[in-house]
Amino acid sequence: EMLSRGLRCASTVSSRSFAPTSCDPTAKYDFHPADEKDTGKIMDIALNHFIYTEPHAVALGMTRESAKDLVDYVVSKSLHYPFGYTIAHRESGKTVGFRLMSVEHKDESKDFEPFLLDFDKCGDAEQIFMTLTESMKDGVWKTHPEAKKVIRREITFVRRDHQRQGIAQHLLHLGLNFGKLKAEGYDGLRSEATSKANQTLLAKNGYTMLMENERKSYIRKDGRPISFPDD
Repeated sequence: EMLSRGLRCASTVSSRSFAPTSCDPTAKYDFHPADEKDTGKIMDIALNHFIYTEPHAVALGMTRESAKDLVDYVVSKSLHYPFGYTIAHRESGKTVGFRLMSVEHKDESKDFEPFLLDFDKCGDAEQIFMTLTESMKDGVWKTHPEAKKVIRREITFVRRDHQRQGIAQHLLHLGLNFGKLKAEGYDGLRSEATSKANQTLLAKNGYTMLMENERKSYIRKDGRPISFPDD
C-alpha cells in the first residue's frame, strides 16, 4: 500500500504521536540522529536482519548478496538527509534498529542520487521489488497535483528480539517539526507500507491510502505467483 500524511494538521499529529504510552521505549533505548558515519551499522542490520523479515524481501527470496546494491542505495540516499535515526539498546549498547527517510520532488531532476543503481544488473527479486515500488511513485503527484516535495519513509526496522516495545510508534514522527517542514516547502509524508503491521500503524496515525498494488501485480518472470509470509 502507498499511504500519505499531509502537513495540514501538523499540530494535531505531533501531539498525538508523542503522547505518553503504556510502553515508553525511552526507558530502555536511546534514539540517535543518524548520518553517514552510521552507514556500516545500518547496512549490517539491513543485510543480516531486515531482508530476512520484511515481507517482500522474504517472499521474493532476497539474500544478503543479491540485495546489497539496492540496500546500499537506499541507505546512502536516506543518510543524505537529516531525518534518520538509529536505536541503541542502553543495557547492551547494541544498535537494534533504524529509521530512514529521504526526499522526493515532483521534478525528479531535484532528487538526490547517491550513485547510479543499474537496474539491469540487479537480481530478479530486486527488479520485481523496484518495479512494484516505482509503479507507485507517481501516486502522490497524481492524487495531490498541488504537491511538489514530500518526505518518503524508506525503512523503519527493529530487530525481532526488541519489537513490541513501542519503538515504531515513537519513531514515526520523531524529530520532525511539521510547522518548520511546511514552511520549507514540504507537502507531506508518504510511505509504501509493505507489512500489515506498518499499514495498521500508519492508518492509526492519520495516513490515508492512495494506492494499492493488486495481487495480480505480484508475479515472477516465469509466471509463478508470489506468496507473502503475512498474506
